[in-house]
Amino acid sequence: MLVVVAILMIMSAVAVIRMRQSITLLDADKAADQVAAELRYARQVALDNRRNVLVEFISPNQIKITRQDNPDPTVLYDATLPAGYIFGLPGGLGDTPEAYGNANPVNFNSGNNGTFRGDGIFTDAAGLVMNGTVFTISGGNNTSRAITLAGATGRIKIYAAAGGSWVTR
Repeated sequence: MLVVVAILMIMSAVAVIRMRQSITLLDADKAADQVAAELRYARQVALDNRRNVLVEFISPNQIKITRQDNPDPTVLYDATLPAGYIFGLPGGLGDTPEAYGNANPVNFNSGNNGTFRGDGIFTDAAGLVMNGTVFTISGGNNTSRAITLAGATGRIKIYAAAGGSWVTR
């Protein structure tokens, strides 16, 4: 009877450890999905309303989306990443396959914001098309995610850190 109880306790301990790892990875995906969803939302609002929509990534973990109405802008979304997650670069990993840059945790031509125009193109304040990457992290590299945006098309890709490289999620 004691042997059976000991085996059940060992199996339970292993299950708890595996569950914690799974929850950590799900939380990392949730943070990346939030960034991607807000970028898609901002682009869709710009297309639907034929208005410019400013997207700002405010350090350490805030996303703000503002429709550029005249005369007063309208804040459409102002929230933070899930608890424990920030915009941050992982250690020892290079850039994503698109190579939009990893000089900063939020890198749109070295800036942290941009505007979706009424035609869906993502640009800087001067109207130049921008591509970029937003990196999220909590703790170690296993929680690291990268969200890339192709400014001309609005295409978004999400990557997860796996070993020493990025893999499409």
